[in-house]
Amino acid sequence: MYFVDKNVLNQRLDYIENLTESIDTDNLLALERTCHMLIEAAVDVGNMIIDAFILRDPGNYADVIDILNQEGVVSKEDAEKLKNTLKWRTELTRNYQSLDHEAMQKDFKENISAYKNLKGSIEHFFKNDPQAVTAFSSDTDV
Repeated sequence: MYFVDKNVLNQRLDYIENLTESIDTDNLLALERTCHMLIEAAVDVGNMIIDAFILRDPGNYADVIDILNQEGVVSKEDAEKLKNTLKWRTELTRNYQSLDHEAMQKDFKENISAYKNLKGSIEHFFKNDPQAVTAFSSDTDV
């Protein structure tokens, strides 16, 4: 078992929570950054959970979300919503010159509840998983 710093985890969860409030922007660059960072931060949090519990190694971003669902960290519905937005990572990192901002914003708005639920889902998981007590290196509550 690897030890994961709860303070860093909490900072990332707070960051995600704050980003969910920025999805309605008309500023296209801000929208791009918000969507990209929602994906990256959620996957980072997922990887922290996977590392803490020495779960199987994910092969890609969608696999991180699948593992979180299989281990009971996030619901099936939230896992699907998170995965619905992952396609935008490729668009944001490779096809950024021809983004369909309207479609991207629509997809994130339709699936934003999964990002909003992430902190609560992880808190619930920690309270109900006996390994969570020893997997994190800080006494700070999640």
